[in-house]
Amino acid sequence: MAGDPLAFFTLDHGTASTAAALVAPVAGRFRLLAADVQPAGLPVEALLARLVDAAVATDAAALPDAGSWRGWAHLEVATRPAPRVVIAALDEPGLAAVGAAAGGAGWRIVGRLRADHLDALEGTAACLGASPDLLVVAGPPEPTTRQRAAMSEVTALIRAAFERRPGFTCLLAGAAAEAAEGWSDPRLVLGPAATAAGPAEPTSLGELLGDLAADVTARAARTDDPSGPAAADGRRAFAVAITSLAAILEQRVEGVDVGAAGGARVAAGPHGRQARLVLADGGLVPPALLDDDRLVDTVVAWSTVHDDAFLQRDHVRNLALWPWRDVAGDGIHLRIAAARAALARLDAAWMSRPAPDLVVVSGGCFAVMPPGVAELLVLDTMRRPGGAAVAHDHARLLAPLGSIDDEDDRRRLLVDLLDDLLLPLGSVMVAPGSRPARHPGRVHVGGPGPGHDLPLVPGAVQVVPVAAGSTALVEFDARDGGWLGPRARRVALEVSGGLGGLLIDTREVPLHLPDRADRRRDLIEAWERPLWPADR
Repeated sequence: MAGDPLAFFTLDHGTASTAAALVAPVAGRFRLLAADVQPAGLPVEALLARLVDAAVATDAAALPDAGSWRGWAHLEVATRPAPRVVIAALDEPGLAAVGAAAGGAGWRIVGRLRADHLDALEGTAACLGASPDLLVVAGPPEPTTRQRAAMSEVTALIRAAFERRPGFTCLLAGAAAEAAEGWSDPRLVLGPAATAAGPAEPTSLGELLGDLAADVTARAARTDDPSGPAAADGRRAFAVAITSLAAILEQRVEGVDVGAAGGARVAAGPHGRQARLVLADGGLVPPALLDDDRLVDTVVAWSTVHDDAFLQRDHVRNLALWPWRDVAGDGIHLRIAAARAALARLDAAWMSRPAPDLVVVSGGCFAVMPPGVAELLVLDTMRRPGGAAVAHDHARLLAPLGSIDDEDDRRRLLVDLLDDLLLPLGSVMVAPGSRPARHPGRVHVGGPGPGHDLPLVPGAVQVVPVAAGSTALVEFDARDGGWLGPRARRVALEVSGGLGGLLIDTREVPLHLPDRADRRRDLIEAWERPLWPADR
C-alpha cells in the first residue's frame, strides 16, 4: 500500500447516492477529515479527490503525504434494491409465518402460494413470470398425511419451475425438506420450519433468509463490477456497528437507516443485539411504490404540499424515478413525507420494546431537512413513552465501520470517531396523558445558562433550546399524574442538547391524524413550523 497506511476512505454505495468520507490519524487518534456525497453510478475517484483537496485546504499538516491518496485503503459497503421471493406454505397461518421471516430479512415478496388452495397456472406464473431470486416452500413442523399430500403438489410445481429457470435458489423449510430426496442441486437449500414471530424477532429461518439475501446482493455486486471484490452488505454492517456502539456507550441504542430502496432498524444493548429488521418497503421510494397506489398514499397522507392527491402521487413516483431531482421547495417537503411514511412502515413491523437511550438515524433523506424536523420524524413514527437522545450518522460512517471483521479494531475506531460520526440532533421526550380539561402540569428545564419553566400543553410538541454539547435536567410536575414510562407525578431526567434542541411531546400514543386531507396537512404544518429556520 502506497502512502500513509493509516489514512483511509469509507464508501457507502446506495441505490440513489454514494457517500464517501476521509479518515486519518490526527494527534494520536483517528478523526473524520472530510465527507461528501454524489449521485449513485458516478465514478468515485473524483469524489475521493475532492475529499483530499478539502482536507488539505483546511489543514495541510493533517495529510503529510496527500499525493499518495490513490493507494489508501477503502472500507466499502453497498445496499441494493431488495431481492425478490415467492413463498409457499400449507395455509394462511403458514404463509404469515414465512412471510414475516422473509419480509423482516429484506426480501420483497412477489408471490404467495397456498398448498391447500393451489392453482397450478397461478403458481407457475408466480414462479416464472415474477422473476424471483428465491423460492421458499415452508412445511408445518409435524404434518399429517393429508398435509403431506398437499405439500407434495406445491413442491412438485416449485421443482418444475426451479429446473426450468437457472437464475434462482430454492429453500425447503421444515417438513418441505422431505421433498429433497432425489433432488440434487447446489441451488437447493434446506432450512428450519417457520415459527410464528414478528418480522423483527430473531428466528432460525429469518437468519437463514438474511444470509441468502446477502448472497443475492453480493452476486449482483460482482455482476456490476466483476473486476473488484464485492462490497459488504451495508444494512448488515450498519447493524454490526450499532451493536458495537451500544457496547461502547453501555446504553440501549436503536439505529434506523432509511435508504432510497429499502430500510433497516436494529436495537442493541450493552450485551449485544436484541432485534433487527430489514424491510423492502422501508425505503424512501421502494420499487414497489411504482405499482402500488396504497404505498403511494401512505406518503401522500403525511404530505404538507398544497397539491391535490392525484398530482402528489405523480410527484412521489417521479421521486422514485429521479431521486436527485427537485431537492428544493416542495421537493424537500415531499421527501420529508416519504421519510415519515418509511419510518412508519418500519415501526409497524417492529416489535414492542422500551424506549432506548439513543436513537441514531442514517440515510441521505435526513441530510435535506432541518435537525429539529428529523427529531420530529422520530417522535411521529417511533412513539414510546419516555426520553431518548437523537443523533445523525451524517457522513454515513457507521455501515463502513461495521464491515470491519475484528471487533476490537472496530470498537477502537468507533471510540476515536465518536465525536465526529454522530451529529447530535437533540433529545425527544414523549409524555402522553395530559388532558385539556384538567391541570396539565409543568416542566422545568435547567442547565447551563437561564432555565426554562413552562406549562405542559396537552396534545402538542413543545421546543426547548438546549445547545449541542450540553446537558439539561428536565423535571416534570404532572399534578394529575402524567405518563412518562411508569405512572408518576414527578419525574426528573437528564437530557443532552443538539442542533434541534429538546422536543417535549404530549400527543397521544399511537398518534392519530385527521381523516380530512386539509386538516391533516394543517396539523402537520403546525407541528413542523417552529422547527424550520426563521429565514427559510
